[in-house]
Amino acid sequence: MTFPEDIKEAVKKCPLIIGAGPSAWPRIIPGLFFPKYKIVCYVDCLDNHFIRELGIDVFSIKEKDPYFEISPESPGRILDNDLSLKYLHSLKEPFAFLVYKSCLSLENLCDREGWKFLGNSRSLGENFENKKNFKEVIKEVGLEPIPGESIPIENLTEEKLGLYQKTFGQEKLVIQLAEMTYGGGSGTVFIDDPRDLISFNEKVLKIRKSLEGKKKKIETVNVAPYITGISSSIACCATKYGVLVGPIQTQIIDIAEVGTQLPGRNGNFAGHDWSFKHHPEKVQTEATKIAQRFGEYIYNKGYKGIFGLDLIIDEKGYVWPVECNPRYTDAFPLISMLQMEKGLVPFDVFHCLEHLGADYDIDVVKMNRDYQQKFNASQIIIHSQVDEASVALGSLLPGIYKMREKKLEYLRPGIMFSDLKRQDEYLFTERVPDKPNRVCYPKGRIFRVIKRGGILENEKSLKRNASAIIERIYKDLKIIPAHNGLLESYGLKTLFTYKLTGAAEDPQIKNVDVVNVLNPVKDGFRRPYKITWRKSLTSDPVITQIRSKRARKQIKSDIDKITGLGIKIITVSGISEKLFSQWIRLYKKIISAKKLGFVVIGKDWLTKKRKKGKKTGAVLAVKENKIIGGDIFFEVNKILGVGYGIAEKIPELSGGLGLLLDYYFLEYAQSLGYKEVSFGQDTNLYGHDLSIGLLTYKSKLGLIPKPSLKTYWVSTYFLNFEKFEGPLMFFTGKNGNLELNIITDDGKVEEMQKYLPLNISAVNFYKRSE
Repeated sequence: MTFPEDIKEAVKKCPLIIGAGPSAWPRIIPGLFFPKYKIVCYVDCLDNHFIRELGIDVFSIKEKDPYFEISPESPGRILDNDLSLKYLHSLKEPFAFLVYKSCLSLENLCDREGWKFLGNSRSLGENFENKKNFKEVIKEVGLEPIPGESIPIENLTEEKLGLYQKTFGQEKLVIQLAEMTYGGGSGTVFIDDPRDLISFNEKVLKIRKSLEGKKKKIETVNVAPYITGISSSIACCATKYGVLVGPIQTQIIDIAEVGTQLPGRNGNFAGHDWSFKHHPEKVQTEATKIAQRFGEYIYNKGYKGIFGLDLIIDEKGYVWPVECNPRYTDAFPLISMLQMEKGLVPFDVFHCLEHLGADYDIDVVKMNRDYQQKFNASQIIIHSQVDEASVALGSLLPGIYKMREKKLEYLRPGIMFSDLKRQDEYLFTERVPDKPNRVCYPKGRIFRVIKRGGILENEKSLKRNASAIIERIYKDLKIIPAHNGLLESYGLKTLFTYKLTGAAEDPQIKNVDVVNVLNPVKDGFRRPYKITWRKSLTSDPVITQIRSKRARKQIKSDIDKITGLGIKIITVSGISEKLFSQWIRLYKKIISAKKLGFVVIGKDWLTKKRKKGKKTGAVLAVKENKIIGGDIFFEVNKILGVGYGIAEKIPELSGGLGLLLDYYFLEYAQSLGYKEVSFGQDTNLYGHDLSIGLLTYKSKLGLIPKPSLKTYWVSTYFLNFEKFEGPLMFFTGKNGNLELNIITDDGKVEEMQKYLPLNISAVNFYKRSE
């Protein structure tokens, strides 16, 4: 790439620029051009290592302190904390921040410290992002806006909506909250039935509640006809010489495969495709005209640098302006990389020069001819498909991949578009979960996938090869739902939160007994939320593999007794619906009679297992042709496991009917050649709804506790012990091993030795007062 001399000189004279944001990757482009450039980011991920290899200094807060919490992850919060301030104050030369969008906390920081940032003020940006104001500016510069009207939200009734349908001559309407400035479709809803207004009003109430105590108000709604066409956008940069405009890019929206099909929202952003539609010259010319007139207007009002415009290109090729995104959009930094591949100076350079007031000269007309070349690339953003808190149990390396035999094949490291050599290669970047247990927000974004060539088959669906790799990504990430918010179980109130700061700010905290933080924190007990119990089987007699000597004696004694009691133990492979119905009636009867009993299995359990092709069966205790107890088992990953067990109390049996059923299950599993069996999973907290006697029982059988394969981890804080009547026990993790933690009134050790299961690396005793 050849820089014009005056631009090269202007860049050389620039002070130190510090890009700031949650992750480093979106900030990298200026570091390839400005000789003095650094990045301050929040997250610690492998992207940082790759960026440093490009010669760009990255200061990561999470690298310095893995437990440091920032919420929200805004530029101001990322910069205005002890770790970042210490780093910034250590710099010996003047600098200016580069952020994707200003916020109040950033502006307050810069005012306090006498620092500068290269961007537009929050108030200026929000003025043009307001949908109502945008339509007025479009009219003022002589352009045709989408037909419609802006009215107070309270004036939008079912009757009014029906009138709009008649006015516009169509049922489907677009409803936009004018003051919403978060992007990504968060303030947009499509409605074709006036009765759907109920859910829209509920959404408004929810948004208003989240803004209580803040200056921002949601008061106005735009009502417009739905225009059938291609959802598009265009990247621009307002300069003193005119507006630089890129090519029209197709927006990927409302794609269920990547988690961007959301209830109560429409137009949810998922990515871009520069290859899907290369529009005729007259369409590009019209889009450029819109961008230049709008861009010149906002420049004259004080706005400088990068912004984006959302467009709809209808079936006749008419270009409709939808809204303005006065900031770095998600088209960056990929569009900058595409410009660089064509030998062009990326928009980022002119954005910085404008805000620095640098002396440079460009020919906008000539440059726009170059910028509007056809690009052949696409990107899609992977989101959690779960509309609640979730955790990605799996992990992936950032870099270049391809699909081979229906699996992801990692080819090599990579971070730039230029690292892609072929159209069947994919770049995984921007905060890829390179460690297990990444916590995700509801339908929250996870990372970005980039490729040469297109990704869209049509406006609403992806190409088959793209769908295949996305499906594989989700399989490898193993995303599972997690609790969030207040959960009350058996009288115990537990608050689940993403970060510890979230618990401290929660108004319900005064009434909470236990806090579970999903992200790791420095203090607290880091523990798997669920524990599974396993046992290895050898060819030795099963009775010799029972750990407890007393349990072995009880089993032998009770085997001799059951015949005289008229009890038969039968094993059924492939349990029938009739037997399962008898068993579940017994299960519900016994569980419902318990003080803290809760029925967790439904009558459709067997049907669901069969549909999944699972092997099922049961070990049943029968007396007078009536089931009095039974273990229901099934196979998962070649491990036979007891899913649920129940048994009536038989006073004559010294070990109990449940112990006998478990013994016969072990014998049955051994006879079929199983080397390992499972005895279900527990919520990892014994001493409340799960008794410590259950832990004792599983220990004496010789079962080994392990974190469940499909569980997430929490950092637990106990605030109130009144709900726990006796000792409290749970497992925590340390260096890949489990430790048993026991909390008692007096911290006495002797009585607790019987609770120690196998394969525990340590036992920690605590007094409640500690």
